Amino acid sequence: MLRRVAIVVASTVMVLVGSAAVLRAVDFRQAQSNDAISQAPDRPAPNRPGRGEMGLMRELNLSADQMTKIQQIRTRYRDELKSDRDAARQAQQELRTLMAGTATDNQIREKFSQVKDLRAKAADAQFNSMLEIRNVLSPEQRQKFADRMEKQRGGMRDRLPGRTPGI
Repeated sequence: MLRRVAIVVASTVMVLVGSAAVLRAVDFRQAQSNDAISQAPDRPAPNRPGRGEMGLMRELNLSADQMTKIQQIRTRYRDELKSDRDAARQAQQELRTLMAGTATDNQIREKFSQVKDLRAKAADAQFNSMLEIRNVLSPEQRQKFADRMEKQRGGMRDRLPGRTPGI
């Protein structure tokens, strides 16, 4: 049971990390729209050729309309996601405190249940946001994004061998 929860949590984290990268990239790209980067889109960003958020934006080749739509989606979900993530972090910290202290097993189980519920709520909001963003992307862009996220997940696994998400 605990292993199943760990797998669900790990999957959720990967989705959150991947979608956050796209959303941050859209914000960065819009902030730079009047900059030299947007005036010369084929030129790589200084010190970051083909990597990071700008690299992802170039790879996806988003139109101005797509960037606007994605930004609108992100804005709609921003406060909800922040609130949900903050609540989950707070509950996780409380769980750690309970685990280190003299709380009863039932108190710890209740807090763990609360942590799971809050993480699930945040994951649901993130997932809904991702679905909306997915509908803005073309099939080719979706595939490029999926390939990039899989590559990042592989790198993450290499950097964190044997790490178990959770407590």
